[in-house]
Amino acid sequence: MKNRRPYVLFAVSCLFAGPLLAQASPASEKACALLQPAEIEAVVGAKLDRPLAGMEVPVKKDAAHPGGETLWTCQGRAGTRSVMVFWGTEPATPGGKARAEARIKAPQGRLRGMGYTIRESTLGATTCWTMTPPTGHGDEPVAFGTTCAGVKGRSFYSVSVSSTGAGDLLDVEKVKLLADKAAARLP
Repeated sequence: MKNRRPYVLFAVSCLFAGPLLAQASPASEKACALLQPAEIEAVVGAKLDRPLAGMEVPVKKDAAHPGGETLWTCQGRAGTRSVMVFWGTEPATPGGKARAEARIKAPQGRLRGMGYTIRESTLGATTCWTMTPPTGHGDEPVAFGTTCAGVKGRSFYSVSVSSTGAGDLLDVEKVKLLADKAAARLP
């Protein structure tokens, strides 16, 4: 049987970014500024394998997004766990807030459609969920992990921590602690 390492960071970034095109740029490290390496290491319980890496994802121009808006991701690996920070903005309108809330819920629906079990909890203004793969996944890569997400002003954000299996999941309260630190640094 093949070793099935979770690729939750890739999966979650694809679920959030969808069909958007990613570009590297000097501004690509914006999401990485939301958490300090020492904060991640303290919560995850291991040193980062390398510096955090960020990516900028331009938002497709449409009626709701007149252009110039961007999403940012940041990824790192500490021991057996991977960490991803995601940050985006929506217009400061009631419709923008509704779209931001829908964006943080969308990955759950997609994962459920793929057969994942999602256990959701609301901790204050933060929504967290833990995902476990379907039992009959065959040789396909699977992901285990916990994500905490929220909306602050015109920003929406999430912090995801993947694991190697159900026994390696980080407590939801610890992932929320990282998400709260990231949210506190949003503009």
